Amino acid sequence: FEGDPPPYSPPDPKSLHLLYPPFPGGFSQQVPVTYQPGPGPFQPQGTPPAPLPYPAVRIPHPDALCTAAVLPLIPPPGFYNGQPSTRPSPAGHGQRLPKDYMVESVLVTVFCCLLTGVVALVYSHETRAALGRGDMVQANVASKKAQSLVLFSLLFGLFASISWVIYVLVALYL
Repeated sequence: FEGDPPPYSPPDPKSLHLLYPPFPGGFSQQVPVTYQPGPGPFQPQGTPPAPLPYPAVRIPHPDALCTAAVLPLIPPPGFYNGQPSTRPSPAGHGQRLPKDYMVESVLVTVFCCLLTGVVALVYSHETRAALGRGDMVQANVASKKAQSLVLFSLLFGLFASISWVIYVLVALYL
């Protein structure tokens, strides 16, 4: 080099020991990583298994289906065989699934108001995620927020559009 090196050049390897001092004696640069074993998902040996929180259903082996002594299969929840079901629906205790307003959120985002439409999209996705987890309370809360944001976006878009048309008509003809 003639003169000073440019400011963006890497440091000289010969002067690297001046920038970074060496490690103290007895210290290895590679630190061993140890993991402490935690409690496993299995119970210790010798303890009886806990009872199941649901009734056990015995499913016969496929080869046993050919025999005449087959246990009657339990129909799935909500199965309709001509008689009203006494079991709750899969959604819960007779309640309907909340609407996620995803399509409406996309439409008001594109055509009405971008900011509140995107927030409505987030709440619509949160509704779908809560439904996927089975969290009906969170799904209902997120669905109500998505619904109100979709309605606000729609009304704001209509207000802005009508105001713009009135402004253009007044500016052109008066």
